[in-house]
Amino acid sequence: MRSTPDSIRPGVPSDAVRPEAPDVGAAGAGTGRQWAAGPATRSQPPMRASSLLTPVLLAGFAGTLLAQCSDPPVPAGGFPVTTVADQLVTYTDSYRTRADVRFPTPPPGPCGWPLLVAVHGFPANKSGPIADLAADFAARGYCVVAYDVRGQGSAVALNPGRGTTLMALAEWIDMFEIMEWTAALLPGRVDLARIGVFGISQGGAHAWAAAAWSGRTPPPNPRRSAPFPPVRAVAPGVMVPSHTDAATLDGTAFVRSWANLAYLTGSPTVALDPAFQATMQSHVLADDPAGMLAWMRADPGRDFQSLLPSSTTAVFATMAWLDETMNANRSVQALAGMNAAAGRRCYLTTGNHGTPSNGYEAARSDALRSAWFERFLKHGPEPVELGPPVTTACLPATRTDYLSSTSLWRHRADEQFTPLAATVATFHLRQGGALSAAAPTTSEPPDSVQHTVPPGYDLAAWRADGAGQNVALALTRMPLSRHQYTTAPFAVATEIAGIPELHLEVTPFQPRFLLAARLEVVPAAGTPQLLAVGGIGVRQPGGPVPATVRIELGATACVVPAGAQLRLSVQNHYLTMAAATETFRYMPCFVGSRVDVEHRPGASSRLLLPLRAEPALDVTTAATQIALAAPAPIAFTVRSSPARAGGIYWILGSLLGQGPPMVWPGGVRLYLLSDALTASLIGAAGNPMLPGFVGALDPEGEGTATLLLGPLAPLPPALAGWRVHLAPLALHAGATLAGAPLELEFR
Repeated sequence: MRSTPDSIRPGVPSDAVRPEAPDVGAAGAGTGRQWAAGPATRSQPPMRASSLLTPVLLAGFAGTLLAQCSDPPVPAGGFPVTTVADQLVTYTDSYRTRADVRFPTPPPGPCGWPLLVAVHGFPANKSGPIADLAADFAARGYCVVAYDVRGQGSAVALNPGRGTTLMALAEWIDMFEIMEWTAALLPGRVDLARIGVFGISQGGAHAWAAAAWSGRTPPPNPRRSAPFPPVRAVAPGVMVPSHTDAATLDGTAFVRSWANLAYLTGSPTVALDPAFQATMQSHVLADDPAGMLAWMRADPGRDFQSLLPSSTTAVFATMAWLDETMNANRSVQALAGMNAAAGRRCYLTTGNHGTPSNGYEAARSDALRSAWFERFLKHGPEPVELGPPVTTACLPATRTDYLSSTSLWRHRADEQFTPLAATVATFHLRQGGALSAAAPTTSEPPDSVQHTVPPGYDLAAWRADGAGQNVALALTRMPLSRHQYTTAPFAVATEIAGIPELHLEVTPFQPRFLLAARLEVVPAAGTPQLLAVGGIGVRQPGGPVPATVRIELGATACVVPAGAQLRLSVQNHYLTMAAATETFRYMPCFVGSRVDVEHRPGASSRLLLPLRAEPALDVTTAATQIALAAPAPIAFTVRSSPARAGGIYWILGSLLGQGPPMVWPGGVRLYLLSDALTASLIGAAGNPMLPGFVGALDPEGEGTATLLLGPLAPLPPALAGWRVHLAPLALHAGATLAGAPLELEFR
């Protein structure tokens, strides 16, 4: 194993060189200079191919300064890939599994190929969707190992009577041993100084764990006392850092799947560690999620949240808004507390864990993940870590667009989430079903949430009759008790952005109950679209007493159209709708209860909703690539709101990256790294290849543009693999607006 020099640490590679952007001159972006612009009238000459090539030439010159651990350039179409499949791996505790290793067939550079560990979801195996991602990364110049996680896939039959402890120290040690095993299998082909980890769901938990435990010594255990290998970059997908919290709703309820896992036997695809399963079963039977949470947190090495703030690993996390299992909040909050200098970004979108797959969103997520590893493992010149810390794809306001695989979602770029620009609006729950900005001035009758459980109906009965997998059946056993509160129609388009909170003033009649909430947008015509859910289990050991119950709903973002309404539901079951079907996110209570939601002056139940002052500016396109041989026309739509009608907009660009951002008057951040292309597009009015790249917003606050590079075909081959980043900028009534960047890859 090659040692890691002190000058190289996980995080931004010490030998990466960032190309310098050409001076943008009069544009003045990022220099603190003021600027003014209006509709340009001079005709501009067509853009030359050389103007696109300039940053590539700069990067090529800078590339000669890279340290000796550089990789062979990726050929057009990618490297041919060699696969060494179904290799038997024996861990230091004699547990066995199988792994597939993929790597470029040609010889690597002097240090070997960077290593990526691809970890599948639960319960799955190395041959599922993770294999496709592994093959793609291998073609891009990585050695990629995918393996069957403990207790899953081939490991079930190879280890009778032994299984997974569900994302705990045993699994983390396995992952790091897989890294070392791969290097031993392929001497000279693997660079253990350049390691990355990615995965979805369970694989996402492993990626978070790799960031937390990178280079550290594990807690005392019979398997390993040496420090783990350092990990430079990770990309966790649809998984919060702490599975312990997600599994037990912070110790107040059990996630629905645990009722099945606690009693799982004889499965050919998944096996639980017997001791772990017995502990889980005892807590589920005792209806003790708090006890289970305490046990999991005390299990050495399982809960690593306290290690993340001091991690030097670069983290790019993706989460799905309406994930059927968990909200995105904990991932957003964990990233905010991590070391910004190491690199941290988050993308909130859709896909996986029951949420709809959207082709454009998937392509964008994949592109950012690829750029992340290219930067931190292959010394890529694009400073992707300096792009927007939080990128959000706003939930569509209609169910049809949400479920569509081809709808174009509006994007936002923020320094944090809830955004700094958002302010909290208070909506009071009023008797009669109103959700109003006005608080009650007199006491109003409460709304009772009743939870009825048939005599003798318990967890065993719920499992036996299949109610846990069938919401309609479950609601015939324990009926839904729901109160809904609706706003008046919004007079103008309004943007929600952040983490809503619900504060309920309640009078319970039993010491134990569960309350859940859901927030929906109700269009003027059509089906309501879910925006966020939340819930909490409450136990009052001393007996029922009036209380304020705080429910944190899931992080959300949506432009609510004029004429639409918001609807808040308060109910007895924690249900969600990741796609088109409702499911239980957490198990119901098996004891009856009644809780009165109060509407009193000075103690009113209320929703705290983060709102932007106006819908932000954005640009969308259905394209993800630019063909070098014959670039097709690419159409763009710029959107804001009718209040911005008449404003002047630009679509600006950069070949160097999305950050550091240019700072415009008023502190507005445009996430583009200024270069010659940026300056060219500021003066793009009249350019026949860039119609609409400068224009005025129409009465709806929108504009259209087209990129016509056909006259330049074929484009320079040196652009292959590079990305052009585009973002909108606008001026209206003396205010500057900036929108989130998107990227198009030259292929």
